[in-house]
Amino acid sequence: MTLKPLDVLPEELLWLDEVAREHSAGNELRLSLPIRSRSGKLIVDGWTAFPYLTGEHQPGRWTELAKIARDFSALFAQVQRPDFVDKRTHAWAKADRFAWGEYDGPPITAPYIADLVSTRRQVFDPPGIVHGDLTGNVLFDPVLPPAVIDLTLYWRPLNYSIAVIAIDAVCFEGAPLSLLETISPALDFPQYLIRALLFRLVTDGLNGLPASEHGVYNTAVGRVLELADGQ
Repeated sequence: MTLKPLDVLPEELLWLDEVAREHSAGNELRLSLPIRSRSGKLIVDGWTAFPYLTGEHQPGRWTELAKIARDFSALFAQVQRPDFVDKRTHAWAKADRFAWGEYDGPPITAPYIADLVSTRRQVFDPPGIVHGDLTGNVLFDPVLPPAVIDLTLYWRPLNYSIAVIAIDAVCFEGAPLSLLETISPALDFPQYLIRALLFRLVTDGLNGLPASEHGVYNTAVGRVLELADGQ
């Protein structure tokens, strides 16, 4: 068992315990879902508990991560939009809304924002529950199915989740730029890559990361803008 301070809304934690548990029952993916205390509480003195799931993060398995993103989203295909997604106020939630043109917020000092926003176009895939941070939150075990931890949920089209995987892989795990074109067959995938970059850049900006630290995104931004302009 793993203990950690409460870092989500109580109703989001309850959703994980009830809705996510119900819809993932019998599925091969191992999901990290909250554990209740002996008294039946999900939160005790500001702390929460989750199971210890065996496995390890293995960089390079990005195509498998994209499949896991699809499998994860499919679990919740029949689920209605949760209320908690509109109530979150942390930097990641604000950055997600900014990426989708739903939040202007304070001035963001991160580079590339204007270029990416000017290239953003409407997408038409239906939204649903997706995991917004899979790249470092899947544990692979030699025997057991993959484990998905730190369930960071958003109500977005599936390709947004896959685009975040691709951007994280290129910027932080040394993946080739070609992954941006091969990880999803969707013709409008560059539009999801734009949103994934905005999500990461604005999150960093809201969390106070100095502009000098954004160099990891340089190559990815250039290639994504080229792909978007070529549509």
